[in-house]
Amino acid sequence: MKLCGYRVQLSRPELILKLIVEQYLADGLPVSSKLLADHDELGVSSATVRNTMMQLEQQGFIRSPHTSAGRVPTTSGIRLFIDKMLQFEPVSSRWQDAIQTQLTPQLPVSLLCQQAGQLLADLTGLVSIVSAPKGQGRVIRQVDLVRLATQRLLLVVIDEDGDILHRVLYHDDLIDQSVLGRVLCLLNAALAGEDWLDGISRLALLARQESGVVQVLVQNALAQLSLDEVAQHQPLIFGQHQLMQGRDYQTDPALQQVAEVLSDASCLVQLLRPVTQDQQTKLLLGLECGIEQLAKVSLVCARYRAEPHGFIALLGPSRMNYGRFVPLVEAVAQRMFFNLNHLNQSP
Repeated sequence: MKLCGYRVQLSRPELILKLIVEQYLADGLPVSSKLLADHDELGVSSATVRNTMMQLEQQGFIRSPHTSAGRVPTTSGIRLFIDKMLQFEPVSSRWQDAIQTQLTPQLPVSLLCQQAGQLLADLTGLVSIVSAPKGQGRVIRQVDLVRLATQRLLLVVIDEDGDILHRVLYHDDLIDQSVLGRVLCLLNAALAGEDWLDGISRLALLARQESGVVQVLVQNALAQLSLDEVAQHQPLIFGQHQLMQGRDYQTDPALQQVAEVLSDASCLVQLLRPVTQDQQTKLLLGLECGIEQLAKVSLVCARYRAEPHGFIALLGPSRMNYGRFVPLVEAVAQRMFFNLNHLNQSP
């Protein structure tokens, strides 16, 4: 599935297929033999174009939608076009500036993933998917409690990647200094330097030995830590509303099934994790992904981290601008990879 963007000598059928795919990707309309015969690159008669189109249709590269005289490419036709004929465009300076400005090395992992996913969705108007920011074995580096008011404490937890969890702990009664100190002591004893899940288990055991305000606050902290742990292992989805508002989505019921898949993205993660095991950018067209509800969309995906494994993907209609979007996904993934390496090498 390696993507190639170099120019090769095309046969006449390949050139006609290339023109059909390019025109279809541009406007989504069936392409007629007359339109092709008038194209400067061909220089052949309409009869020759029609005969060649018949051959392409017999080979399964194009088809006739309904009763239209024109033809549209099949998934096989688009795949051949991408693998042999697609010319990738350099990432524009505007997009490069956005990547450099918004994806800075100082960002912790979770925020970097959020920024990258939102940026990709904003630039393309499509849906972006970022695998879970955290892998197993997430380690807690520091825990603190800060008094906000007589009945409120701010829980601060920092993990080894520099991600910071801020949560407010409430209690109806006064939280005096001795209670604050006891809760902080328990939090540090259970969490500091520990794996996140192991720390939660240790803190739950300690909480059962306490009572009163201390127990209530520790249990509140446990709930917040557990929610964050679940959230950190969920894929991030951005731009879903943009897909739903698109012309193709509004007119094609098949595209509307995509929302069902995105509502439970675990299947997408299972699909894309093995696809993104190496550093090559991948492109899945329609049923190539193995999910029936995604038959009318394409997925461009790239790995941004090897261990723990992480990928970023772009999902959109099969008519997406592959020449522009494939290099963009690759550029965003490379920037994330660079930033995470920088973060890991920082003292």
